[in-house]
Amino acid sequence: MLSVCLVYVVIGFMLPVYIATADSPLYSGDMDPEKFYGKETGPDRVLLLEDSMFSGISKLHLIDQAKERVQIAYFSVHEGIASDLFYGTILSAANRGVEVQLIFDGIFHNLGRSNRSAYWALVNHPNINMRFYEPLDLLKPWTLNNRMHDKFMIVDDTYAMIGGRNIGDKYFLDAYEDEVVKDREVLIERSHFERGNHSVLEDFEKYFGRLWQSRYAKEKHHQVPRRHKESAERKTSELLEFRREIEAQHRDKFPEKIDWEGKFHETKGITLITNSLDRIEKEPRILIKLSKLFEGAEQSVVVQSPYVIPSDRMMQHIDHDRTENELFILTNSKAASPNYFGIAGYLKHRDEIAFHADQIFEYDGPGSVHGKTYIFDQQISLVGSFNMDARSAFLSTESMVVIDSRSFAEELTEEIGGLVRESVPYSEEGPSFEAEQTEIESVPWYKGMLIKIMRGLLYPFDELL
Repeated sequence: MLSVCLVYVVIGFMLPVYIATADSPLYSGDMDPEKFYGKETGPDRVLLLEDSMFSGISKLHLIDQAKERVQIAYFSVHEGIASDLFYGTILSAANRGVEVQLIFDGIFHNLGRSNRSAYWALVNHPNINMRFYEPLDLLKPWTLNNRMHDKFMIVDDTYAMIGGRNIGDKYFLDAYEDEVVKDREVLIERSHFERGNHSVLEDFEKYFGRLWQSRYAKEKHHQVPRRHKESAERKTSELLEFRREIEAQHRDKFPEKIDWEGKFHETKGITLITNSLDRIEKEPRILIKLSKLFEGAEQSVVVQSPYVIPSDRMMQHIDHDRTENELFILTNSKAASPNYFGIAGYLKHRDEIAFHADQIFEYDGPGSVHGKTYIFDQQISLVGSFNMDARSAFLSTESMVVIDSRSFAEELTEEIGGLVRESVPYSEEGPSFEAEQTEIESVPWYKGMLIKIMRGLLYPFDELL
């Protein structure tokens, strides 16, 4: 009986995707990339959050400074110091009367058994509302692929933070004992509120509303059952006290005011782009826009993605014959990547990718890279949650900001250049925009063996990687 159930789940998970793939249209993607270019200074400024600790402190500081409303959408939250600080800060804001809306992916939220008391603490607060996007339902295994992969928050209609980081110690702590994850986020400030001056904050709010009101967003409990009340109240006190203790111990890292002013870049415009919210077969809106930017670039394209797995269906949307720019790609090496499925898919396509790219840089540690970034002609930059794979293109909700700012693109390129210096070039003859290291990290025998096995087993399953 168990084996029958397992077969049902596996088939239900995979088959609908391939049926949809077989019948899917090639989306036209009519879009002029010139829409992302502005003519004058826009209402939104942007700040690059590359440093992990500073990014985490900035996130907490934004919530601390909120006066009316905080809206948060996150794919994954890992138990640990970072998540406890995150929840404690949210509860503190709610105690001040701030309205908080939380939406997490319905599988990777980690508010289950081991952290159930944190869930009840959040549900218990009258100023906090929480929903889960497509909760786990093994009776409907085709829903397992409908993941909410967004990672962003909005504060008081004035600030938005978006990027590739999930909430977890490996994304934010400097002194993390395991392999760190190098990622990035951006902070967007709406600095002008003149009538008729459209801000990307308005688009963030609309998109959050679509996620929140989606038929896939479910509220599990409107209030805490009586038997869990004591646990909820105890956990609330623990989380609030933990935040106070950490702040007292590390006063230098929790300033009353963060001086962001000198770090912001003026922009000629910031645009939010997202996938559709359909289940199984999403219209690949972000991929289409990326493909048009690829085709329109005249000089150079820089791509950073932890996973680069170009499925056949993805490649139907990218016309390499129409591109004459230099293409540089930064991704993880076999030694650095913690995702065995992702690296197996990448290695399958590496020669094909190298044929189209001028150079591939494989980040070799320490830790791994997780940022999702695209830079076109050193002017247009994209930062957000979109990986260069079929899952991000067709299956998951995703969001990216398109930033028109030469000064921001220059800073972003410098940061990527620092990662390139810790990377190994795939082609010895290919060009480089930074000096690279030559020593290659060795791959443990067991990891190499598992990746080799997965390359064989996963060969036909690009659409699910």
